[in-house]
Amino acid sequence: MKLLFRKKLRKTDVKYRMAVPMKKYREVFLIPEGDFSVEVPVIDMEDDSVKKFNCTKRHKGQHDKPVFGKGWIDFIKEKQLVEDDEVIFYEEEGETSSTRFKVQAKRNECKLLGVDLRKEIRRSTYSKQQN
Repeated sequence: MKLLFRKKLRKTDVKYRMAVPMKKYREVFLIPEGDFSVEVPVIDMEDDSVKKFNCTKRHKGQHDKPVFGKGWIDFIKEKQLVEDDEVIFYEEEGETSSTRFKVQAKRNECKLLGVDLRKEIRRSTYSKQQN
């Protein structure tokens, strides 16, 4: 298994979409010429379930700005990720020499006097969405 990239999540990544690092987009998540998006199946390393992220090119300025849109925010909510958590993407050769992608979500802690403040942020953020 090969590390593709690590990304510390920012506000936009957890609320709307995640920008894919350009170098990895060109090497791995390449969208065919003439198309504007491609569905990327990704294996969640926590439970081996398959998530489907839609990688879309955004045309603003000189460079395409690839983002994970559809499917991404569902993953964020499922994992209860918040700003400053991290995601790690891997690439793996499958049995039929096809490439598979894997993702690992890392929830960071921030303890103050023995209390994980980030856990409280998660509880506050995601309890509102369940109501």
